[in-house]
Amino acid sequence: MTGSQPALTGRATLLAVFLALVGTLAALAAPTRAAAVPRASVNPVIFVHGQEGSAQQWQAQAKRFSSNGYRDDLLYVHEYDTSIATDDHAIAGLEALVDSVRARTGASQVDLLAHSRGTRVAQAYLSVPERAAEVAKYVNLDGRTAAAQPGGVPTLAIWSSLQPNGSIGGAVNVHEPQAGHTESATSAESFGHIYAFLRGRAPLTTRVLPELPTSVEIAGRALYFPQNTGLAGRLEVWRLDPATGARAGLLPQHVVRVGADGAFGPLEVNGRGHYELALVRSGERTNHFYFEPFERDDRFVRLLVSPPGGVADSIDACPGQTALTVVRAREWRAGTADDDDRLRIGGTDVLNPAVSPQLRQILGLFAFDKGCDGVSHLDAALPPFDRVPFLTATDLSLPADERGRGAIPVTQTMRGTGGVDETLAVPNWPSDRHTVSLLFKDYVDIPSGG
Repeated sequence: MTGSQPALTGRATLLAVFLALVGTLAALAAPTRAAAVPRASVNPVIFVHGQEGSAQQWQAQAKRFSSNGYRDDLLYVHEYDTSIATDDHAIAGLEALVDSVRARTGASQVDLLAHSRGTRVAQAYLSVPERAAEVAKYVNLDGRTAAAQPGGVPTLAIWSSLQPNGSIGGAVNVHEPQAGHTESATSAESFGHIYAFLRGRAPLTTRVLPELPTSVEIAGRALYFPQNTGLAGRLEVWRLDPATGARAGLLPQHVVRVGADGAFGPLEVNGRGHYELALVRSGERTNHFYFEPFERDDRFVRLLVSPPGGVADSIDACPGQTALTVVRAREWRAGTADDDDRLRIGGTDVLNPAVSPQLRQILGLFAFDKGCDGVSHLDAALPPFDRVPFLTATDLSLPADERGRGAIPVTQTMRGTGGVDETLAVPNWPSDRHTVSLLFKDYVDIPSGG
């Protein structure tokens, strides 16, 4: 799959019909299949990410569209290299993708959603009348302001706490003062506004609804980040013991060769299982990625690897210590309210106002032993991560085992959930030969009942 690959289909479910009849989610039982939206009745949707973004930030919204019946051939993402300061390459890529999607689906127009820097790309694209004519509706998520609707296209603009006075003239302007910059694009609340704007009615649900566990597939790309260029290698998909993060069985569930574009899948997984995706490349450290269960199809899975000379080169790699990267597409917030986020690594709470201040809009946290001295210092963000947008780092000693035979529990308590804990356990791989990334969802799963 390339950066223009479709997101995952929503499997039709009787649950959605039941929602339409009774207007409640609480009483629903486990999901079954439901009727998909006919392709001819809706426009394809193209997502455009922002600075240092990828398809990863659109995973939840794609699944919400899927939960409301959108097919996989209606959901696409435009990925581009945000290490380049100018936008010409991104605009040209978006033009090519719109043409490709229209040809592939037979649609005369698409709906366009863009976030942050992506709104700069999208508004430049819409400034050409011939291109604007190919877009039915445009959603501008916490990015550029404008005196009028870009290209004259009907526009919804959603603004976060960073832009309390943001507006686009003539557009539907929605302000979410409680939301972070990325949260304004990824939240269930935003999805409700987006869906209603695109479809002219409220969605059946703003939740990510689970599918039958035996019918879930994943697909995606392994990428250098933030260039969004593909990585070749061998991908191993391991089912895990959720209590320890240890691999279940002697052999992986899937082994696939990933080509130069980084694409893999679709691959069958169990929707209630915990999985590790390990990218193995000759002469390089093994990159381990750990996920919460894939409760429904996901074609926007991204395995993001820092390139040579990238920010991850500033991590001190030690044979006796583990280094972790923890990512979530909703800002980590600490020290502003009693109901703030908590993130405990091996029992140590690593979030505080110095490490994850609200104004820095932190999405990714690196935890490693600075200086490989076995001593933790959690009172300040480590340079140069403290100067990189959306990233931070903390000095945390996590003793490693040569074969990763120990377990490190990582638990998040997401604000606004009433104290719900979600834990990923990962092996303590030594950081001189392994990288370890944990990807938490930016929403809380619906209990699946068993």
